[in-house]
Amino acid sequence: MSGGRNPHHKRTRIEQAFYLSTRVVLDYPVATVALAVALSIAALLYSNAYIGYRTSRSDLVDPDNEYARLWREYTNEFGAEDDAVVVVEGAGREQVVPVLREISAMLAREDKLFHGVLHGVDLSKIQAKGLHYLSPQELQGIESFVGEVEPIYGGEWTRLNVGRMAAGLALRLEQEQQQLGTAQPPPSALELERLAGGLVSMLSSPGEYRSPWPAMPASFSTLSELNSEYLLMRDGQLGMVLLRMAPSEANFEGNSVGVDALRDLTGRVAARHPEVKIGVTGLPVMENDEMRTSNRSLVYASALSFVGVGLLIVAGFGGLRHAILANLVLLAGMAWSFGWVTLSVGHLNIYSVTFAVSLIGIGIDYGIHFIARYFEVREHTDSPRDALLTTATGVSPAITTGAITTAVAFFAAGFTDFLGVAELGIIAGGGLLLCAVSQLYVLPAAICLVDRLPWTSSIPKPLPVHTWLKPFVRMPRLTAITTLAATALVGLGLGRLWYDHNLLNMQPRGLESVELEQRILSACNQSLWYALSIADSREELLARKAEFLKLDSVERIEEIVSLLPPDEEVKKPIIGRINERLASLPERPPLIDVSPPEQLGLALARAQELVSRSPSGAPCAQYLAQARDLLRRLPAERCYELLSTFQQHMAGDLLSRLHVLGQMSSPEPPQLTDLPESLVDRFVGQHGRHLLKIYGKGSIWEMEHLERFVHDVRKVDPRVTGNPLQAYEGTFQMKSSYEEASIYAAVIIIAVLFLDFRSIRFAALAALPLGLGMVQMFGLMGTLNIPLNPANMIALPLILGLGVDYGVHIVHDFLDQKGPYRMAPSTAVAVLVDSLTTIVGYGAMMIAAHQGMQSLGRILTIGVACCTFSALVILPALLTIFTSGRAEVSNDGLRGRELPHDEEPQFFWQDPPNEPVIPTRKAGRLPSTAPRESAA
Repeated sequence: MSGGRNPHHKRTRIEQAFYLSTRVVLDYPVATVALAVALSIAALLYSNAYIGYRTSRSDLVDPDNEYARLWREYTNEFGAEDDAVVVVEGAGREQVVPVLREISAMLAREDKLFHGVLHGVDLSKIQAKGLHYLSPQELQGIESFVGEVEPIYGGEWTRLNVGRMAAGLALRLEQEQQQLGTAQPPPSALELERLAGGLVSMLSSPGEYRSPWPAMPASFSTLSELNSEYLLMRDGQLGMVLLRMAPSEANFEGNSVGVDALRDLTGRVAARHPEVKIGVTGLPVMENDEMRTSNRSLVYASALSFVGVGLLIVAGFGGLRHAILANLVLLAGMAWSFGWVTLSVGHLNIYSVTFAVSLIGIGIDYGIHFIARYFEVREHTDSPRDALLTTATGVSPAITTGAITTAVAFFAAGFTDFLGVAELGIIAGGGLLLCAVSQLYVLPAAICLVDRLPWTSSIPKPLPVHTWLKPFVRMPRLTAITTLAATALVGLGLGRLWYDHNLLNMQPRGLESVELEQRILSACNQSLWYALSIADSREELLARKAEFLKLDSVERIEEIVSLLPPDEEVKKPIIGRINERLASLPERPPLIDVSPPEQLGLALARAQELVSRSPSGAPCAQYLAQARDLLRRLPAERCYELLSTFQQHMAGDLLSRLHVLGQMSSPEPPQLTDLPESLVDRFVGQHGRHLLKIYGKGSIWEMEHLERFVHDVRKVDPRVTGNPLQAYEGTFQMKSSYEEASIYAAVIIIAVLFLDFRSIRFAALAALPLGLGMVQMFGLMGTLNIPLNPANMIALPLILGLGVDYGVHIVHDFLDQKGPYRMAPSTAVAVLVDSLTTIVGYGAMMIAAHQGMQSLGRILTIGVACCTFSALVILPALLTIFTSGRAEVSNDGLRGRELPHDEEPQFFWQDPPNEPVIPTRKAGRLPSTAPRESAA
């Protein structure tokens, strides 16, 4: 029989510590189990009472970072609430706008759930102050016009007699020509041209009126139509209602009540309007959908993981009761972990909530190794207590090292700047250590209580995993060369490994909020996300807006500062005078007398003669000639009728214009209070600062667009903030944090390995499965086009802890043996079941709807499988090669003598000592009472 443990050695200090502490536990097993249960209940009650939940992505970043401080500055001024968005899609404005109004009215009535409802901007109050939006020059022109026509609406309506007007304009034209000459058209010529054109239009096409009055400023025509502006896109085919949801209870589904009510409301509206499509999106809705989907996925994954882990233990060890005990003890460790979460961090975030799955997948590993060694020892003793003491003394140091290295991998994340990752590292690292404690002490007590019962005397037979590995160790050099070559080949895929920054690609498929966001991106080439720039004054904001609009990466900008016009000190007196002059306008004009057509014709003839003197007067002369010709051709009665109609139209037109001017001539300038409160709250802060929303072109979820957008807007305003910048900085910081955590973990793990083995060679051997497994994992990811992303990067430090754990147990097994290395049955089955439970624990996340969780489960499954392959195939083959020169062990069970404390184990390449020595560790493990079966 070859291979075995050394039965004659002194216990190391750590072994002695585990022996004594386990003996205390076994002396008081009932008290130990009772204490564990009591602590579990206390931890759960404490956690339920005090644990908090943070579901916003802004809670994941270090508040001391510059971009976090800018975001906090924004939230202090404008609040931290983001808009939820109801999107209405229809054939056009006529279908969309009524639905927007209906939804807004229903949301406004649900004021306990929603506030800040905004579907359009009501400008009715602004309309009464419309003249303030004209320039001082335009206002002066209007004031001059009102002054000219004031005698008319004051009672002298006969001035609108066409014959009198024509004669008066002819007289003015003659005077102006005497003063200005004929080189340029006098002002009266333009008025005469408008009058003649209107007269020709009426005489030639009765019923068609052409105004002779001067055109108002271009901006005036827009102001006169002011009423409401709706949030419309794509030529009115897509409309939006913005709203904010009232804060809800602190849990991972905190906005669920509001989101559900919102969807119920929009569903009822959609049933009444089948001609339109109604959907709900926006960051609060997307985050809520993500949290709810993730929460459900975690519950299902945890349940599947827990059941799967239990079944694997049953299948691996051939028995049910020890699997049940291990899982029950794991539940106790998890309960303690919730208390640790509440005590250490105080809350869970959208990343740290996954720690429960980590504990199920990894926390059970320590119980697996303990049970595997216990079964091996029980083959040679009938006393459960003696077997448990021997097991604890022999396997606990390796379990402790594995637990520490895995916990260190998590704790290392606590040193990073990304708060979400740091909190997950602290929570999961502490939780794993608590699970290890429960498996090292509560599990022995539970086994002691159960296995001393009469009906539990039989011990299950574990799977003969060591026999399955025999083909690999029979030809160790071929195995090593082949597997190392395959690793190198797979490693070629490293060049194709890439990182996916797009957060939409991590969202659950089929979510309405995500699909709607993507549809808006496709239809409008812009996201609902926007950057935010804060200005202290109106002038600063408008100047900054002009600079932003010059950027190619900017699609549009929203602000309300431009709704408050400038130059009020100049405009207000002019508008006041206009308002006074228009204070008492008549309701309608009187009937105006008509001049005889002959008299009108003579006045037009005189005017035609005058305008013909100027080269620029040809169009006016042509109109005048046409009017005279029409007057001659029409019957006298018809002429009187049409001239009267024209005069009344002209008077009514003038009076309507004056009424519109009067309605828009309030001397008081526009104020923010004239705008809807829900609009002002979004753009004016608590201290009067103004906000600018900058929308980028294209999908700023894509890193290419996002990076360009962030770079461009920061050139204009280095202090710009907003969700796009939060996502940009957070993504890179998260990525760098995972990388830093991996480096920290690697350094600390190497130190822990060296402290455990007190040898660089053995520490390197223990880390070998990890190194090869990482190369294989990343190579496969590149080959299979599985990208890294912000959700699955946590796998990097985690794989470090998991991968080295397998190597630690195998090297400990190696150091406990004499002769050529043969993997012990308990080590083989424990490592395999350990890895399979981890794969099931994390692989269960691949059923999740959340694609980020799917990807995490996927790469952890690949990574653990690769590390397991390297640990069970490559490392034993190499150890077999290295120890091929060791002497075989005699059948008396003594597999080698203990080396003096100053000696090191000898490999085949080292010179043998004078006396044949079969190397063991400086201080071996407490053996079983009889030799155990070797792997070959």
